[in-house]
Amino acid sequence: MTRQIAFLILLLLSTFYASVQGGKPERIGAATLFAGAWLSAWVVNPRGPRFHQIETGILLTDMAILGIFLWLSIRSARFWPVWIAAMLGAEVLVHLGLIIAPSVHWKAYMDATAMWSWLAQFIMIAATWRHRRRLGATGVDVSWKH
Repeated sequence: MTRQIAFLILLLLSTFYASVQGGKPERIGAATLFAGAWLSAWVVNPRGPRFHQIETGILLTDMAILGIFLWLSIRSARFWPVWIAAMLGAEVLVHLGLIIAPSVHWKAYMDATAMWSWLAQFIMIAATWRHRRRLGATGVDVSWKH
């Protein structure tokens, strides 16, 4: 199984799980990650070798997703959006790091940007699971700060 197929399966599973079992913050987060993965596949540089220079389309997508997770971090009563926002911040820094170190091998750049997406999916699964646990224990799980 290729890495791309494995990620697609993980993305679909985490999105489905959060959409069906999550609260509003989990559903927003899952939809954002799903849309970001889909958009990233479409905005990657179609001309020439990919990831041999900054992938501007992916960088802009990552920055938009970061903005949504920063908003979720501020507005929701959950802690997990802070983790995903931090990972997205690191991913944006990987893109910008290519300006400082343009001789970085393209595969290292590609892997460093992709790594955070995998971790974000696992956090979405854990966040949804914890939401279900809180609901089971107390019958309520407040989604938003007052």
